[in-house]
Amino acid sequence: MKSTPEQHDPDWHKYPETILRFATSPGVTIDLRAVPSANDISALRAIGFSAPFAVMTAFDPNGENMSREVNDARAARLEKTLRDAGCDFVRVDACSPDGEHCECSVAVKMAQARAVAVAREFEQVAIFWFDGERFWIVGAGVAADPMMLPRSS
Repeated sequence: MKSTPEQHDPDWHKYPETILRFATSPGVTIDLRAVPSANDISALRAIGFSAPFAVMTAFDPNGENMSREVNDARAARLEKTLRDAGCDFVRVDACSPDGEHCECSVAVKMAQARAVAVAREFEQVAIFWFDGERFWIVGAGVAADPMMLPRSS
């Protein structure tokens, strides 16, 4: 039986506060604490993300903090897995609002079910999902209803 998000990762409550920094030219920054503006959506389209896509990481499997070396190796393996599968992706830093914590992630064009399966393969709690208008948190290794962002107060 899957655990709940809070049981699985004590940082679950921080996920909706993530800032996404796309490593593209031009760079795009999306604050998941706000509804994406028309400018945000246009910026995503300009860097090639006009259709739904996932943002995922290989860092800190099962919510457990790993060393930088372990996380870097996991990130390289995720990128190789995606390249080998022929998936289009770009690097994204998924950061806390203060920038103190960032996880190297990728934005990848693939079906949501496939993205969740890849996230499970990399022992991830959840992914971020962009449906073309809004971002969501979708559980991967945990039982959780999808959460539309920004989170309701």
